[in-house]
Amino acid sequence: MLTQDKSLVYVGLSGGVDSAVASLLLKRQGYEVRGVHLRLWEAIPGTISEDVASAQFVAEQLEIPLDVLDWRERFHQEVIAPFLAVLANGKTPNPCMICNHQIKWGSLWKHVKAQGAHYLSSGHYAQLVRSGGLVELHKATNLAKDQSYFLSILEQETFQHMVLPLGGYSKPQVRNIAAEAGLKVSTRKDSEDLCFLKGLDQEGFLRQYAANLLVPGPIRDRQGKLLGEHLGLPLYTIGQRKGIRVAAEAPLYVMDKEISTNTLIVGRANELAHSQILTSRPNWISGRAPNLSQSYEVKIRAAATPARAHLQISESDDMIATLEKPLRDITAGQYL
Repeated sequence: MLTQDKSLVYVGLSGGVDSAVASLLLKRQGYEVRGVHLRLWEAIPGTISEDVASAQFVAEQLEIPLDVLDWRERFHQEVIAPFLAVLANGKTPNPCMICNHQIKWGSLWKHVKAQGAHYLSSGHYAQLVRSGGLVELHKATNLAKDQSYFLSILEQETFQHMVLPLGGYSKPQVRNIAAEAGLKVSTRKDSEDLCFLKGLDQEGFLRQYAANLLVPGPIRDRQGKLLGEHLGLPLYTIGQRKGIRVAAEAPLYVMDKEISTNTLIVGRANELAHSQILTSRPNWISGRAPNLSQSYEVKIRAAATPARAHLQISESDDMIATLEKPLRDITAGQYL
């Protein structure tokens, strides 16, 4: 940690225990700490969410300044609109990745930099290692809480200005630190859903905010046989079993979504596995590709078990990952 120069660091204060303890640890390390809370989504217009109030209370307890930024319109344009567009295109988006890149570490860093900040910090569980002028992204020591997947979309320039104090801690340790410091958020429940769902499931959210995307259509097998009717393609994802509502001798899983005919394609479990993944242009955190003659571990989603794969770059600068063992549920729209 670079603590000797009393650098100014802004911490994204969500109102939860993780960002609160990140702020506390940075203060103890000698940083000048200021908080910033982003109002990104409020289900009831005209209200101030519980998160805002909690962030304000944390800042008061830590005796640090707090800026509250109303970025709801920006969030809608840069996260919600792309999220809905990807759903409409038949894919399964990861809005947290978009938000980290565009909002939390993109626009927010530009904002706090203009306020004189040297660094931007958060309560993410991941580790940064500075080596030879570059910053490497490493997993958190507590793999159960590791969030490095969600930061892998960021560029080296962004990592140069990041500080992540929680990468070496477990969640119980973080709660203990908060409790010992008398922080009221020490027992606050973690947020588990997408921030804009606010108690809704995805179907409830879409019916309220994008009902035009939920157009019923046919469910067919690979041979084209009509099996039933779906409720709207955005409600299904590759590998899904529950909610298909088709009677069959053996379980059926979502195989594909055919946008041109609004058709949901289903099949048996043994049809789900694939050995190759085509991705768009990769983001190399160091700024250059690693040695592609060796194999690497890859994850097809944040909670997936890492799988060994061989990587190659196509003529169009996309990447092809050839898996040593086939994987199920490879889903277009996710991040590798």
